[in-house]
Amino acid sequence: MREIHEPATMPRLLNILQASHYCGCAVWTLRDLEWRGELPSIRGLGRRILFDRKDLDALIEKKKTVIQ
Repeated sequence: MREIHEPATMPRLLNILQASHYCGCAVWTLRDLEWRGELPSIRGLGRRILFDRKDLDALIEKKKTVIQ
């Protein structure tokens, strides 16, 4: 696996590789979530797919479960 060097201040918008590292999941998992409408994305800044960290955090919170 190649290393990703993050800047000292993480930007609000992350490309798909940065977002997958941020969430700890595969790139294709994020693509699937986007295609199913569960994760908003930003397109239109070139051909890149960008994700807002706030949306990633909201998705993580939504997917949390408590085992009893």
